[in-house]
Amino acid sequence: MEYPHNYLDYPYNIFEPEELILDSIHYLHYCARFNSIYDLYLYLNSNPRLNRIVFETLHSLENNSNFAGENYADALKNLIELPKKEYDYFLKISKDLDEHQLSDMQDYVSTKSPGGGYLNIPSYAAGDPLCYRTVTNVSKPKFIRINIDLGYSYVTTKSQVLNRALIVIALVNSLENLGYIVDINAFDMSLMAYELIDINVNLKNSNETINKVSLYKALCNVEFLRRIIFRVYESLDVQSLGWQNSYGRVCSSDLIRKVKKLTKDDILIESPNAMGIDRGNTFFEDLYHVLQKTGLSDVIDRNSVNALSRILEKK
Repeated sequence: MEYPHNYLDYPYNIFEPEELILDSIHYLHYCARFNSIYDLYLYLNSNPRLNRIVFETLHSLENNSNFAGENYADALKNLIELPKKEYDYFLKISKDLDEHQLSDMQDYVSTKSPGGGYLNIPSYAAGDPLCYRTVTNVSKPKFIRINIDLGYSYVTTKSQVLNRALIVIALVNSLENLGYIVDINAFDMSLMAYELIDINVNLKNSNETINKVSLYKALCNVEFLRRIIFRVYESLDVQSLGWQNSYGRVCSSDLIRKVKKLTKDDILIESPNAMGIDRGNTFFEDLYHVLQKTGLSDVIDRNSVNALSRILEKK
């Protein structure tokens, strides 16, 4: 069989298939990783070779708009353009979350330096060579990675999807306030026979503030998964013809944790339904469920959530 072998042309994005043995079961792991949404755009815009032997029908193109959202060409273009009007509501609520934290700020120290950190304008205007400030946590920071499963069922509502993204912002704000350093990895993982597809898109580095535009594009637009990520599937060297009819079975949280080697400190955010983000719930009921599901209810107390709820209800 002739396969595209994109891992030879894109070695930083597409990795050579790797055998994994988990619980005595042998899997072939097809992994792709993109450092940002723009990195993902560059890969797809370069027209990587497609695996037309397995993917006779390209679902990234053929899926109807009711299921997959905007067409593939528009979905690709949206990766580098500003979000549309629906983003305004998301941005408004996220700003409210920024202003009213779920946790108290930990102690930080500001250090003068000739470069790095942020520019202190008064010091710069006064000609001070040490006009930059670097802010560091007094205590040694602890690293946490938030892994977000991009997949969710067809019947999931827009409000469920939106609430999950807003909850991620609330969690990141709170954890960073508590002195943690946080990064965000969005992924989609599917299984067909013994082949595992595992596609990852970095949405936040640990030294960056959260990029709400990237978060919104990845988590709140159905075409990101069903057009963009599916096109990455179609460029992989999988061999099982089962991929022709469906793009795999959903992986259990246990298998995801084992494949990704997640530690007890790593947070796994699954589909809205799996996280208890249900239709008819308020945002704060959803938040309670996510805190319990992730074990963060011991870190972020219920009183803080109640206080934030009362503030936002007045908006």
